[in-house]
Amino acid sequence: MKSANSNLPNSIQTDQNEINEYIKEYLRYSSFTNTLECFEAEIKSKQVSNKMLNKQQQSKQIGDEAPRLFQLFKSDNTKTKREINLEKEQKAFNKKYQQILQAGRQIFSVSINLLQLLHSLKETAKNENLSETLENYKIQLGKYHKVIINEGKPEGTELITEQVMHEHKTKLFKNFQDKHVDGMIEVLLSLRVNALQIAPELRKNLVYELIRNDVFNIEATEKFDFVVHLLDINNQSLRHAITSLISVISSTLRGVEYLTYNGNMIIIEKIIKILKEQENGSVTQRFCLAILQKASIKDTVIPTYVHNEIIQWIILLIQKSINTKIHIFCLDFASATLANVIHTPYTLQYLEKQGKFAHQVMEQLLKFMKEQIQVSVLMHVLICLSYLSKENFAKQMEECRFVERISEFVEYYSVINTENEAAEIDKKTVLDLCAHMFHPKDTSLDNSETVELNELKTEDRIREYENEQGELIFECFQDEVS
Repeated sequence: MKSANSNLPNSIQTDQNEINEYIKEYLRYSSFTNTLECFEAEIKSKQVSNKMLNKQQQSKQIGDEAPRLFQLFKSDNTKTKREINLEKEQKAFNKKYQQILQAGRQIFSVSINLLQLLHSLKETAKNENLSETLENYKIQLGKYHKVIINEGKPEGTELITEQVMHEHKTKLFKNFQDKHVDGMIEVLLSLRVNALQIAPELRKNLVYELIRNDVFNIEATEKFDFVVHLLDINNQSLRHAITSLISVISSTLRGVEYLTYNGNMIIIEKIIKILKEQENGSVTQRFCLAILQKASIKDTVIPTYVHNEIIQWIILLIQKSINTKIHIFCLDFASATLANVIHTPYTLQYLEKQGKFAHQVMEQLLKFMKEQIQVSVLMHVLICLSYLSKENFAKQMEECRFVERISEFVEYYSVINTENEAAEIDKKTVLDLCAHMFHPKDTSLDNSETVELNELKTEDRIREYENEQGELIFECFQDEVS
């Protein structure tokens, strides 16, 4: 005799059987023995099967009253509005991606034509330096071309060979001795091109190779003369080349330790000096900020930042961005650096002693909350304020109406209109951040120990993280060529 369930449509019968199995499995696991026996008995019963069939028919007639369990097992779930929007965005990104690749191919075509033209002029010029420069251009162009033809996927599966690394270092020093600035630029950019070309999972090892080969001759001489002389040469292209390579090296904690060998902060001081000399938002300024942000994970560099007035400079940069357009990378990395600097015990103790300065910093950060600044920058500002919301700064907090202004900001920010889903997520993140950092102390909500442990990784945890992850991001900007 056929079971009543056999009269059900195949898809419903399959769902019914699968759901029954899940229920039985749950009852066994929870030791509901009596219920399980009853349930199995009812399934076998023809009378109950008929009832189930009737219910299924009723559900089919009513439509939207089907049990939610059936909805979970339906294979044709309708897509949510968010999924549809994500698909549209993905298609738009793919289209732009293809356009960028096409533009890249056209640029290479033009570059090759220019190289051919320069080759035709080489014989007339009879210049050895020109010949070498052309060869370097060809090598670099070839490496960038590999990235384009592989559609952005790095081809490199091996590090730079020992011989190539040694050749680069030798050429760099020879060009330095000959005072050949263009030659130095070529070598530095060639090293960086190798860094950009290599697969992300190998980048950490490349940084370690640059350190092991002592590319700046720091460990061999226990001095910084060579790299300091390079940083002192007043040539924008050279400064771009040297800061971009230093940024690559500073991407790991070991790299920061190499750049501050034996606790010497001369490179950090030079980078801060160059930073302040650059036009706001310029490419070189971006690389300087990248270096300082990455180096700020090491507490020993913080006194150099503080005494070179990096706190004041970053606050002024954010202030300028309210009325002047400044590259978002500069603002993002500068505000992140500020959070790292203020977080350290050294800075907090310094601000305690400099009460007036602490008041000025707190006041300006509170003012930023209601300005039209990027969300990432706003988050860093709030994090800075959370580090200052301690009993040690009770006087400044009272003078600045800290608690009232934080409350006013939360009230104001909770009712701002958001244009899209991404903006709504940002808004929620900012409000969650405020609730987490500035919520009145309550024993049921007191996570102070956990927060303190998680605010910033110690150097040991950073080392462990680097060892586990192995992938680094090296900065590269679209407007570098100009």
